[in-house]
Amino acid sequence: MSTFNFNRFSQALKCHFLVERKTWIRLFGIYTLVMFMANLFFTRVADSSYSHLAANYPSDLLVHYSRIVEQTSVFGIVFFCFAMLFTASGIFSQMKDTRKRSAYLLWPVSNVEKYVVSVLISVVMMLFLTIGAFILADVLRVLVDWLTGRIVVWGFTMPVMGRDGEHPWGAFQDWHMVWMLLVWAFYVHSLYIVGGTLFRRQQFLFTSGTIVVVGILMIMLLNQIDWNSFHFDFITGTWDEKTQTYTETFHPAFYIINSAMMLLIAFHYWASYKLFCRMQVINNKWLNV
Repeated sequence: MSTFNFNRFSQALKCHFLVERKTWIRLFGIYTLVMFMANLFFTRVADSSYSHLAANYPSDLLVHYSRIVEQTSVFGIVFFCFAMLFTASGIFSQMKDTRKRSAYLLWPVSNVEKYVVSVLISVVMMLFLTIGAFILADVLRVLVDWLTGRIVVWGFTMPVMGRDGEHPWGAFQDWHMVWMLLVWAFYVHSLYIVGGTLFRRQQFLFTSGTIVVVGILMIMLLNQIDWNSFHFDFITGTWDEKTQTYTETFHPAFYIINSAMMLLIAFHYWASYKLFCRMQVINNKWLNV
């Protein structure tokens, strides 16, 4: 059997999607319900009542209500991050018991194709599923607002377009900051991919616990180092009086660290694949090794 055949891979991806479609629909419904209830909480319980805003700030009602709706967007972003980490740790959730492990491992496709199918489902599909649930929850909240006589303020557009013309990611308009944000986001995500492959049970809890413990130990170790001799600024800037422009300069360590993180991300995916190849049908241990 060849290592990777696109025809065979596409058929396996389609088959996996159809077999697990009820799980995706149920998860989509849960995500939508959670975010919809959170939207109602932020707009109808946590802040000032709409009637109070309409009576005291009639001319600025849109501005004040937009600030309340913005909280639903913040919750949506936080929920999205946790959902992506949770699904990353459940990359092989379809192999919970012996019967399912046997069916998946004995699939007539190569290990590379099985692994890529699981990665695409747990990363790409869950990405669109979570974003779809976020949008649908906001649509339902807007529908409730409209039926109860409130002004219509969309929340799902705020993470991209901002509020009142303000750029929501003003600090990350420079490509250096975008690169750093993406690298660290994918690094944490890759840790949960490894944890989801390494641990056989309670992958999300064990991965989170391991990250916390290792993080504490790393901080304790780094505190033993005298950092005064290594003091430098990652980002420095100069102001040009003639052109009235501010130019940022990034220390070489900024590029070295981010490049090293990208290599670690690749290593984590490679390690996850190698661990997957070692999985056995009969395994009563806590680890898939």
